Amino acid sequence: MFPYDDIDSMETFLSRVRFGTLMTVPAYLALLFFFAREEGWHWSFLVFCVLPPLTAFLGFQAKRDIRPGLGMAALALAVAPLPLVGAVEFL
Repeated sequence: MFPYDDIDSMETFLSRVRFGTLMTVPAYLALLFFFAREEGWHWSFLVFCVLPPLTAFLGFQAKRDIRPGLGMAALALAVAPLPLVGAVEFL
C-alpha cells in the first residue's frame, strides 16, 4: 500500500462532501416551493431555507481546511431536513 492512498481517499471524501452538500441546496429549494404551494406556510419553510445553505458552507469549509469531522457534520445536516420536516408535520 502506498502512503498516499489515505490522502487520496481523504481528498475524494471531502470532494464528494462538498459537491453533495452543494447539490442539496437546489433540491431542498424545489421541495420548499412545492410544500409552500401545496400546504402554505409551515416550519418546513425555515428548515429548507436555513439548513441547505449552511450545509453547503460547511462542506466547502471542510474541503478547504481538510477537516473530515466537519465534512461528516455537513453530511448529517444535509440529510437532517427530511426527517425534521416529517417530525414537525407529524406533530
